[in-house]
Amino acid sequence: MWKLVIEDDEGKRTVVPLTRDRYSLGRKEGNTIRLTERNVSRDHARLHKRAIVRRSPDAAERSTFVVEDLTSYNGVFVNGLRLTHAQDLVHGDLVQIGDYRLVLQDEALMDTNLGNDAKQTVPNSPNARAAALLDRPNRLVMLAGPTPAAEFPLDHDRMTVGRAEDANVSINHNSVSRLHCEVHALGDGRFEIVDKGSSNGVRVNGAELRRGIVEPGDVIELGDVKFKFVGAGQIFLATESQQLEVIGDRQAPSFPRGLAGSHALPLLAFTSVVLAGVAGVWVYAHPRPTLSLPSPLMAPSPDRSAFDSAKALAAAGQLDDAHRALEGISVPSALRTTPEFADIENRWADQMLVRADGDGDVAAKRAKYLSVSGAVTVDPTRRKVAADKLQALDALPGTVNAAATGFAPTREPAEGPATPKASPGAAENAKHEASRNRNR
Repeated sequence: MWKLVIEDDEGKRTVVPLTRDRYSLGRKEGNTIRLTERNVSRDHARLHKRAIVRRSPDAAERSTFVVEDLTSYNGVFVNGLRLTHAQDLVHGDLVQIGDYRLVLQDEALMDTNLGNDAKQTVPNSPNARAAALLDRPNRLVMLAGPTPAAEFPLDHDRMTVGRAEDANVSINHNSVSRLHCEVHALGDGRFEIVDKGSSNGVRVNGAELRRGIVEPGDVIELGDVKFKFVGAGQIFLATESQQLEVIGDRQAPSFPRGLAGSHALPLLAFTSVVLAGVAGVWVYAHPRPTLSLPSPLMAPSPDRSAFDSAKALAAAGQLDDAHRALEGISVPSALRTTPEFADIENRWADQMLVRADGDGDVAAKRAKYLSVSGAVTVDPTRRKVAADKLQALDALPGTVNAAATGFAPTREPAEGPATPKASPGAAENAKHEASRNRNR
């Protein structure tokens, strides 16, 4: 029996027994196998069974599956090669659709001791290329630079990146400093990148930072050189929106040879005086027009003011204050859907996770994890990391999760003289006594 092992970019795996003769794959509802990531077309591919012609009447009936690209935007790749026509699949073939990896398995050819691990079953297949692709480590793939498509494995706990020849990741480009940054392994496929005082900085997904967490799928820029972080076992596919590019070195500013001698300074001074005089004459002859401003001036909205304040605080490295400023933006505001909003929230979450990891106070550590896992404006991957760490922390011996017990402390009443309550009969007698006194 054939089956399809589907794995997403987070490593979550689903096994689909292929009991039908035809399957449709895509993002649109109604597909037999629905793949919901954005880089999957609505109608992406088709998978259908094909009987293999028997060579003799005594041969057992066999079948295989054929995959076909339905003119998708990002294509279908089989064992790393883009599909150009319908292709027969064999046991162990690796099909890449967007961020999804699909491994075709024939249970008749599988060793029962191997279980359901797709990576273990691939080496037994006739196609060893798929096995080699799945065994690739975490790595940086150059998108733009002197050697596009070059791959640099992240196989050490601490790696140096720069223009120096002895760097672990050596990049021969003049926009990269000799020691540009370091990459530290944190475990679970997560790495930390640290700027080592480079001239042109480090940018992750377009945001400049001095220190931050990087994960598979992130785009890292060092000066003019651009990389993509590809996770272990994943296949890098350059899409139409992410073409590889060869870039040359930056051009150094050049000066005329005549200015290099001893007369350079006087000549520059004379030129400056002449230009200043010409500019003064032009200003005198052309009076500056007066600008009419609309009255009254429109003041920025409270949401825009909070957003601008958050961006300024984030640029200064004050991510906690920037996060609090973003919380003041109203929920219906379109500012909450901007890339700058998401970037500030995710940088704040990364900072909180790093602080929590190094915090020795269990209560403070738990509070930081809880703040990240409960922030709906943070991307789901970081919230899941915080939730997993919070669950692991609560499982430690001697750690009590007060929120899970369902009990709250009760306050004892303050000691003091009790105030007796007047009975209804006593109140009625007092009323009649007051009436008699008035009649007297």
